[in-house]
Amino acid sequence: MRFIRLAALVGSLVLLVATAISVVNRRGDIRDDQAVGVEQSSLLVSQSLRSTITRLRQDVHLAAFASSDPNVDDQALADELGRFFPDAEVCSGGAAGCTGANLFSLPQVDDLATLSLQSGDPIQGAVALAQIGVDTSSDSLLVVRSVTTDDGVGSIAMRVPVASLLTERTQTAMTTNDVVVSVASRSQDAVDVVESAVRDGDVLTLSETIGTPFASGSLEVTIESTRSVGIAGDATARYLMLLALGTVLLALAGWTFLVERRQLERRATTDELTDLINRREFERVSVEALDMADRFNTGLCVMVIDLNGFKQVNDTLGHQFGDLVLAASAERLVDAVRDTDVVGRWGGDEFVILLPGLAERTAVRNSAERIWHRLSGTPVVGDTTMSASIGAAIFPRHGTSLDALMRAADVAMYEAKSTGVSHRIADTIEVNESLLAETSQDGATDDDGEPGAGDSLDERIVSASYVGADRRRSPVPPPPQPKSAPLPPPVAEPAPTSTDS
Repeated sequence: MRFIRLAALVGSLVLLVATAISVVNRRGDIRDDQAVGVEQSSLLVSQSLRSTITRLRQDVHLAAFASSDPNVDDQALADELGRFFPDAEVCSGGAAGCTGANLFSLPQVDDLATLSLQSGDPIQGAVALAQIGVDTSSDSLLVVRSVTTDDGVGSIAMRVPVASLLTERTQTAMTTNDVVVSVASRSQDAVDVVESAVRDGDVLTLSETIGTPFASGSLEVTIESTRSVGIAGDATARYLMLLALGTVLLALAGWTFLVERRQLERRATTDELTDLINRREFERVSVEALDMADRFNTGLCVMVIDLNGFKQVNDTLGHQFGDLVLAASAERLVDAVRDTDVVGRWGGDEFVILLPGLAERTAVRNSAERIWHRLSGTPVVGDTTMSASIGAAIFPRHGTSLDALMRAADVAMYEAKSTGVSHRIADTIEVNESLLAETSQDGATDDDGEPGAGDSLDERIVSASYVGADRRRSPVPPPPQPKSAPLPPPVAEPAPTSTDS
């Protein structure tokens, strides 16, 4: 099972990394394609506009020569010229030959006509002689040609919206390249300039100015991409699904590992039967509590609780029932103490309680009585009633280490069990419950009845009949001593034999 979780974790990581790399590559490819499409579209639009402008100049030039013939119908000539540009307005000769407004009344047309007449020989460079300007009020191009021939003067004026300059084929190509083209007239004179593409988020924009064909004004062409880059372009949904799948698998794998780790931690620190902390965790917590009590001089109490008659319960009612008794007893011990107190299972039918901040004997006695009554007041399982023997030791009076306090509390508990009382405090373990006169090695006591500074725990806590401390407190049993090899049996010496002399 652990191998499956590990495989799921590795697989989810591989999926996420591979998807992320693929997304980055895909996004880069889309941006590159976007840039290529914009550049190609800009080139195509520029060529299309210039080609259309050249064609306009040629048509207007030829029409101007035709209009100089007095036999030509100006209105028919204007209609014919406008047929090639349906959105355009054309005037031939004068106001009578206009398909729309009288363009010759516009000041820009007069200026362009004058330039056209002053531009030189009508034969040489004929295309170059047609003059082009812009009409920003209508966002249009003005193409004007005036010529003087032997037959007379011919003039053609044509106004073409800049939006109709692009051919239908060019517009189709723009749609294929996922770009939008915007063409606008500008009154400022300019030279031809192609600016670098500018990216704003996912939008790529390229601008170009066309100015050389114009006598006045210029055209501003803007190419803007419509293709969305997003996370991965049109494959965004697929990649998002892969990323979501990888994330879910990674989360599930991580969650299972976290649950397993917590379970292992719980098993390492918790007694499975009673759901209390086990001996190892109790020792760790107690060491921290003793350090705090010593640092802030707050006192501390350790209690050892042993269930009375538990062996008989196991022997008569079975171990399964005994387990129920232990679990129920643990619940009552937890209910009998404060939230800040720590209850643990020491082993077998023994429990330990750590009571931080409890240093007065009266408070310790009250707590022990409350615990005893809570445990023994009513049957714990069915009609089975349990009682307990409680021993208590106070820091630092009875010891400054957990081992010393547990030894003192264990002696007191043994005395309580031996004398048939509910509890004992480590310094009141004589039969008459008076304060034990603790003596030093020379038999003297301190003025306050406390042991001397050089007293050891075994010297201060005395009980002639006590046999349980070493059995209860040894965290690790001493290694077995090697047995000495038995001596070989003595070899009998042969009896001396007498010889006759």
